[in-house]
Amino acid sequence: MKNTIRGFFPLRKAPCKALSFLRQVKRTRLIAALLSALAALWCMWWLYDQEFHYSNTDAGRLAALENYIPSPPDSGSTVLSPAVKAGTPLRTVAHAAHGKHLYIYYAAQNQDHVHGILHLVRGINGKYRPLSASMDPFPYTAGVKGQEIRNGNTSGNRDTWFYALAGDSCDGIHAAAVTFRGSLKNSSQEYTWEKTYPIEEPDFLWLIEWNTLEAELGIQEGRLLSVMADDIRLLNQEGEDITSQFRDEGGNTNYSSGKSTAELFLVYVFMGITGALGLVFIRYFLRRD
Repeated sequence: MKNTIRGFFPLRKAPCKALSFLRQVKRTRLIAALLSALAALWCMWWLYDQEFHYSNTDAGRLAALENYIPSPPDSGSTVLSPAVKAGTPLRTVAHAAHGKHLYIYYAAQNQDHVHGILHLVRGINGKYRPLSASMDPFPYTAGVKGQEIRNGNTSGNRDTWFYALAGDSCDGIHAAAVTFRGSLKNSSQEYTWEKTYPIEEPDFLWLIEWNTLEAELGIQEGRLLSVMADDIRLLNQEGEDITSQFRDEGGNTNYSSGKSTAELFLVYVFMGITGALGLVFIRYFLRRD
């Protein structure tokens, strides 16, 4: 039977031109599939880089401040950023990193001398994304600011809790006497504590771990719930209070503000859509027909 079929349909080799054309089509499809994969990956990386965009360099930290802190020109909001308007010059005073988190202490050159801390988190590309920022008037030409930091958590892992002490232009200031006010677990009473911190550099940002702060204030570990700097006095070398020498009463101090960034849900959605489209094109170019 086999020989009979061969007799009716003699086998012939495909023309060389036809084989060359088929190989060229296959090669073109492979190249198109590869380009589709590269394009999808590049678009996904670009979307991610738009969020995690700032490097931990002088230029990167300043760019993060200038893009995140001021209100948009057409914003009439008095909640998100009441005093830092678009075009306000900003200055990076100091910065500190802890794990994947970066904190930038900044100052705005405006009437209220707004100071605050910008909190950023590092992505897989090694760059940072802003998460939140405080924006408070600073009625001094130089001095020390205190702020509680919980990395967005109000409970849970205490390893992510800090108390930040930040100084700006502290030349001639030898120490800061801080009066803390806060609450403890299993108590409805409000407490106060005092601690004096020597100052050895004019500009600084210290991140005091929560357990360390409890030990410094003489509080049993695990009991401190919240704390704030109720008063900060600036001292000279003789221990005299020189706070009034740096006070500036020209600005508005009757507010406290901040802003935060939304979650990355939409970014991941767009990245997922981009990846899905890339797979569709790859399957199309690798189809067998």
